[in-house]
Amino acid sequence: MSTNKRLFNKIIVIIVLQSFWILEAQLKTIPEYIPSCKRHDPRINECVKNATIVIRPYLKKGIPELGIPAIEPLHIPMVKLEQGTDAVNYKARLSNIVIDGLSTYQFREVNADIENHIIEGKIDVGNLRLRSDYVIMGRALLLPIRGNGVLSANFSSAHADIKMHGSVIKRKGKEYYHNTETDVKIQIGRVKAMFDNLFDGDEMLTKVTNEFLNMHAKEIVEEVKPAVETVIAMIVDDITNKVFQSLPYNRIFPE
Repeated sequence: MSTNKRLFNKIIVIIVLQSFWILEAQLKTIPEYIPSCKRHDPRINECVKNATIVIRPYLKKGIPELGIPAIEPLHIPMVKLEQGTDAVNYKARLSNIVIDGLSTYQFREVNADIENHIIEGKIDVGNLRLRSDYVIMGRALLLPIRGNGVLSANFSSAHADIKMHGSVIKRKGKEYYHNTETDVKIQIGRVKAMFDNLFDGDEMLTKVTNEFLNMHAKEIVEEVKPAVETVIAMIVDDITNKVFQSLPYNRIFPE
C-alpha cells in the first residue's frame, strides 16, 4: 500500500491503562539498581544498552517504587482498535490482555542523542504470546469476521525499531526527562492466531475463518501494523515516563 493511501486510512487506537497510572511516585530513596549514564560519555550508546540489560530483571517483576507494572506477563486492561482500508475494515475491543515474553527483549543497537533528547533502539523479542477477551466486527481480505470470545495469538521473531523524542521539564526545582513522542516500526516473523466463538459459536465458520486468517496472516499483519505500532508506542510512553517522572534527569544522565 502506498504512503499516500495510508494517509487516508482511518486508524483509531485507544489504549486504557488506568490501573497503571500514578500521579507521581514519592520516593525517599532511589533504587540503587537503577543505572545512570554520563551524558557526555563518548561511549554513552554502550552505557545505555548495558542499562537495558541491568534493569531487565526488575522490569520483569515490576518496580512498585516507580509505579511500573511487571512486564512478565504484561497486563493491559483494554485496547480498542478501529481501522478502515480497502483490504481490512474492522472495529475491535480487546480486554483483560495478557502478554508473555516481553522480558526476553534484547537491544541490538542503541543511539542516544542526549543533547537533543532523542533515543533510538533496535529491539529483538524471541516469541510473544497474547491472550485476551475480544469483541470484533468487520472484514479481512473480503472475509466477514464477527464474534466475541477469547483470542489467543503467538508471534515469533518479533523486531522493533523505536525512536523516542523527549524534553527536559522542571518540577519542584528539579529537572526531569519527559518522553513526548515515540515512533515504532515492527517486523514479525510469523503469526498464529485463534479466535474462539466466532459467528455466535458456529464451529464450522469459526474453524474456516481461523484457517483463512492464519493462511493470510502475513498480508493481514501488514495491513493492521500501523494500529499495532501506535498501541506499542503508547505502552512505551507509559512505561518510560513512569521511570523518568520519578528520577531526576541528573540521576539518569549526570554531567
